[in-house]
Order: sequence, then C-alpha cells, then structure tokens
Amino acid sequence: MCVFFTHDIFIFFIFAGETVSNHELTMGKRGIYQYDYWRPAVTVDNVVFAFDGTQLSILLIRRGNEPYKGCWAFPGGFLDEDETLEEAARRELKEETGLTTKYMTEIGTFSDLNRDPRGRTISTAFASAIHPSQIHAVAGDDAAEVRWFPINEMPQLAFDHEKIYRKARLMLRLGFMTSPVAFVLLNDTFTLPEMQRLYSAVFDREFDRRNFQKRFLASGILSTVASQDGKKRTPHSPIYYRFNEAGYAQFREKVMKC
Repeated sequence: MCVFFTHDIFIFFIFAGETVSNHELTMGKRGIYQYDYWRPAVTVDNVVFAFDGTQLSILLIRRGNEPYKGCWAFPGGFLDEDETLEEAARRELKEETGLTTKYMTEIGTFSDLNRDPRGRTISTAFASAIHPSQIHAVAGDDAAEVRWFPINEMPQLAFDHEKIYRKARLMLRLGFMTSPVAFVLLNDTFTLPEMQRLYSAVFDREFDRRNFQKRFLASGILSTVASQDGKKRTPHSPIYYRFNEAGYAQFREKVMKC
C-alpha cells in the first residue's frame, strides 16, 4: 500500500515502511513529482539492413561531430523528453539518413559504464529492414556522410557499436526464424537463388540448393508469378515468386501445433 501526504513542512511517500522527504522529491516541469536524483543520458541507435539481390548490407553514417568525428557509426541520437524510444529511433533515422521503415524491432539496451566519452549514457538499439525500393539514403543533421556497407566489409565502428552490430546480427537470424522479415528485404517478386543468397548472408552459411528450394516450395509461403515486367515467361526464363501471406499464416499455424 502507498500513502501520500502533503502539508507545509513535508511531502513524503510511505511505501513498504520507507519514507522519502521533500529534500528528495521536487516538482518537475509538467507539475509531476520527480525524485531529485542523478539521471543518465538516454540515446537510441539504428541498425538498418537492406538486400540488393546479391548482398546484405548495413547502413552507417560518418559522424560530423565529436566524439569520434569522422568515424563510422549507426544512425542515432538522444531521446527527447516527449517521445518513446521507438519514436526517437524513427526520428533520428529520418533526420540523419532520410529513411523510414515499417519494420523496426528493439534488440537490446547497452549500458557499459565507459561506452560514451561524453558521460554516462545508456542506449537502446533497434533493428530495421528496408525494402529494396527505399534504400536511397541522404546524409542529414549531424551525419557528414551516409553509406551502405556489405556485412562482410564493415569498417571500425565508434562507441560500442561493434557490440550492437553483433547483437543485431543474432536478432536478425531470430527474426528470420520467427517472422516473415525476409520478405521485407526482398523485392516484391524474386527468384529462389536471390532468396537463398539472402538466407546464406543472414545465417553466414551455405545451403544446399535443392533442399533449400524444395523446403520453401513445399511450405506454401511462395506463389509463382505468371510474368515479370509484363514479359511472357519462356522455358529458359527465371521463375519469379512473391510472398504468400495467407500461405505463411497457414504454415505458421501448422508449425505451432507441432
């Protein structure tokens, strides 16, 4: 039970037998009572993945300001008072790269004591998947440059972003196993070799072509495209597919029952 008292001398809480005096409780900007304790800075970082049909890449910005001026880092910045962490991540991504995304998921919070030379800073990182039609990025705000890097050609990163990168790779693999995020990264129509290259990049391994194609074709989550770019398919034309959302729902339900 929590009991609140107020009069001219004391403002205090009684909770589980503990008392907090008015020396520790102050009125905030919005008329909300706040503890007069030290608070760390809060930031957000964005790990953004894209696939061009051949290779999986990650978006980085070259920092325009200290610390780590001129170094590569993930797009991000400080949390504003009137936004959630995800809202801040989306805002920073838009400000620094011009990109927006429908798929964004939180991958973790990073709080090493010396992760930021500016002072005690806690960062929550988000992973995003960008559709191939939306990968054109333009540097803005305090980003001096923006560039896509293949995942196997990553430069040295600022802050603890190498640690964030490793966690993001693991979370992307988990997403591939539990959600249809792969089809956010693929074009609306795609070939099975393109899909296999994407899976090989995400899981950092080669898959047997015949088994890979057989498994996905039997799952019911792919639909054959009758024609590509209005051109009639010939016996030698590559076969294109698209994501079958209804088929995926049925497949997922079947898996959950196993």
